[in-house]
Amino acid sequence: MKFVYFVILTFYSLCLHAQTAQLRQQIDALFDKNTQKPQVLLLGTFHFAGEKVDANTTPTTLRVDMLTPTRQQQIDQLLNQLARFKPTKIAIEASPSSKNYIDSLYTAYCKGEFSGNQRVEADGELLQVGFKLAKRLGHTELFPIDAQAFRLKFSPADSLIMFTKYQQQSDPSFDYWDNHYTRYSSLQDSLKYYSTLQDYLTFLNSAKTQARSIGRWLVTTKRGTNREPIGADGFISRYYNRNLRIYSNIQRLVTSSMDRILVIYGNTHMYILKHLLEASPEFTVVPVTNYLK
Repeated sequence: MKFVYFVILTFYSLCLHAQTAQLRQQIDALFDKNTQKPQVLLLGTFHFAGEKVDANTTPTTLRVDMLTPTRQQQIDQLLNQLARFKPTKIAIEASPSSKNYIDSLYTAYCKGEFSGNQRVEADGELLQVGFKLAKRLGHTELFPIDAQAFRLKFSPADSLIMFTKYQQQSDPSFDYWDNHYTRYSSLQDSLKYYSTLQDYLTFLNSAKTQARSIGRWLVTTKRGTNREPIGADGFISRYYNRNLRIYSNIQRLVTSSMDRILVIYGNTHMYILKHLLEASPEFTVVPVTNYLK
């Protein structure tokens, strides 16, 4: 009798397993990975122009000159690697409102009539990577996708109205982690200076480095109280909101399922952008490390 019961139970378990496996397959089929989707390659960068963009952040002895022959050779190698992705569109960290202006500068660059100005530095990543790669690939334009966080007139029910009440709120971890990240930035400056461009970009685009990029802000989300969580709401309304807006600008670039979009952006944005794009059913994210080797 026990044997019969065991056989019945085993048969039932096998049937149940087969049914659940079929259901899982049906669920996966709703988001079929074989469906052609626009592909996105996210290249997190540092500001090539350094102090011209981020004033007083890097010691003079560690500032990288991207116009030296050695660095130019490394940039050329990077362009060769990115060209293998065959992007159909190149998205850049610039305001969409500057599209016509950037188009005019890019047109001048392609004609050999532009080398750089205050808004598009000759040694900046926009010209050194964006313009150069677009010209090499025969693109007629680049696509600015930057955004700023929204600004609202908050009601008394919103915790952000309480910002001034909690901005001086102290916590031992604030100073500890602030010093920690200051040291981290200093070590990054040294690593950037002594590394090749490819090696440093590989470091920047690693999952660990990109996760650390938002850690400094996550420390402060505890500011406030359970009833007035100013730290959490500030993170959402400023940092997360801005990146969500950038993501939505990428969405609006798509004109074909065959699109291959290269996004060249400051690396501190990449953790959330990657998270959003990987969660989206509309895109396939291509690992950038495949193109930094």
